[in-house]
Amino acid sequence: MLPRDRTWVSIQHMRALAALSVVMFHASQWARINFDIGAAGVDVFFVISGFVMWTVTAGGKVAPLNFVRRLEGPAAVPSRFPEVEPAVGHAALSLAFIQHLNPDGLPFPVLTPGWSLNYEAVFYLVFAACLILPERSRLLALTMALATLSLAGFVWPAGYVMLLNPLFLQFLAGAWLGRLAQEKLLPDRTFGWVMLGIGQALFIVLWLSRIDPDLWRPMIWGAPALLVVAGVVTVEADGGWPRWRWLGALGDASYALYLTHTLAIGALAMTLGAWNAPLFIPMAVALAVLVGLLTHWFVEKPLLVTLRQRLA
Repeated sequence: MLPRDRTWVSIQHMRALAALSVVMFHASQWARINFDIGAAGVDVFFVISGFVMWTVTAGGKVAPLNFVRRLEGPAAVPSRFPEVEPAVGHAALSLAFIQHLNPDGLPFPVLTPGWSLNYEAVFYLVFAACLILPERSRLLALTMALATLSLAGFVWPAGYVMLLNPLFLQFLAGAWLGRLAQEKLLPDRTFGWVMLGIGQALFIVLWLSRIDPDLWRPMIWGAPALLVVAGVVTVEADGGWPRWRWLGALGDASYALYLTHTLAIGALAMTLGAWNAPLFIPMAVALAVLVGLLTHWFVEKPLLVTLRQRLA
């Protein structure tokens, strides 16, 4: 059984690449270039979340309340990046991670990329509740709970855009992957490279075919997302994953990068314009990465240290 305090370098690398993928997606939107598949970086994040939550809690006793308190620090960070002139009720619900329709009638919080954090928050709460159970029963309970949330939107269609949809299956897939890694049931690195290659190839095919996943996004984008994450984890578990410090550092800052990139890209587009795509997109990505790193170093890390000290 793998130790639960193991650091997965490949996961940090995937966090960085997933965040960059979303950055490219939004930069391309401004430049009117089709790179919709870049939004699938969020699906990769969801699989990673399930994997990480399982691996950091497996093999030991973790009190549900302590688990939730450890997440309060990261959850508070989005409040540092409000949009301009948000409605009071909309802002309050957004900061509380409560899914709702914004003033435009869309299911997005004040900071648009934060829509995914609502799913993360629900997953964390469900996962915390499952920690009450013995570890041998925990994964089964998590499976039943997330499957229920995933299917509820088909029974009550109005709830589909209000979190009740199969996106939660991506978290569940990550948790099952974490269990396989914990029990050392993953295949060798050759099979891992094959899974990674197939996952990447599927993403390319989906991009070139311009398939709109729409309601089937959890499966159409979720399947290659799972293959990519499973591939890198399998390779690393067999000792074959490289250690790139620069990519690991960007993985550490991926949360800040994800939250701030739309502000940085939007500011650049409004200042210089986005008409020259070959020039604008690289500049936008570079600026977003710089702002994300600065935010991570000078806002996120000090804020987390302060909050954790107070919680302790």
